[in-house]
Amino acid sequence: MNLIFVLGTAGSGKSTFTAKFTRFLEYHREDVMAVNLDPGSMILPYAANVDVREYIKVEEIMEEYGLGPNGGLMLAHDMMSGIVEDLSNDIEDFTPDVCIVDTPGQMELFAFRNIGAEIAQNLTDVEKGVIYIFDGMQCRDPLNYVMNMFLATAINTKFFLPQYHLISKIDALDEYQLAEMVSWSEDQFALEEAVDARLTGLNRTMSQDMMEIINRIGLEFQPIPVSSVTNDGFSDLYAQLMMTFTDGGKFTP
Repeated sequence: MNLIFVLGTAGSGKSTFTAKFTRFLEYHREDVMAVNLDPGSMILPYAANVDVREYIKVEEIMEEYGLGPNGGLMLAHDMMSGIVEDLSNDIEDFTPDVCIVDTPGQMELFAFRNIGAEIAQNLTDVEKGVIYIFDGMQCRDPLNYVMNMFLATAINTKFFLPQYHLISKIDALDEYQLAEMVSWSEDQFALEEAVDARLTGLNRTMSQDMMEIINRIGLEFQPIPVSSVTNDGFSDLYAQLMMTFTDGGKFTP
């Protein structure tokens, strides 16, 4: 079995991607399942085979402890540490070859608190990886693009798992916008020039400082442009995942 965690900022398209990529893998005859780890989800665009909401519901926590939405979400995520074994058993009961794990919408609650790394480490004893989604609509701005690089770098240093990067929503971008973002991923100097030309003051300085830190850490960024509407880019991601986890073969023999 292989577990792939899907992370990204709120609204980047994690759940939609989970739904469409799971179907894509099913079409390619992979034994795949979807897991929901967001206890605050109201509606999911996929049928979760394993769902944290079967154990923890934010609305019930808010009522029981007299908390507001933010406090309820924080406590719900902290409580997930007590059900990791249950979730692991649920996943293992399905015995899938690949498992796509949709993570909470508020990424900071999962990625930058101890619970996220704890779950990533203890949720079944199998090979794991992380998909980080750059929101294509937001990352047209070089500041947001660099900030997403920085967030993905922070996740990499906390989770220590193979990481794959996507630019989402390319069906909503025009050719110039997409080509520009692709150039930023292929040529560091193109991104630096965009930062210098389009940002000023503190935003420019902050972006330059973040790029310097990223370069020192050495994490490379060549995000795959994808669309959960047209499935563009899914084959490229599928190929990268297979190269990492199965030496180029299918997940399901």
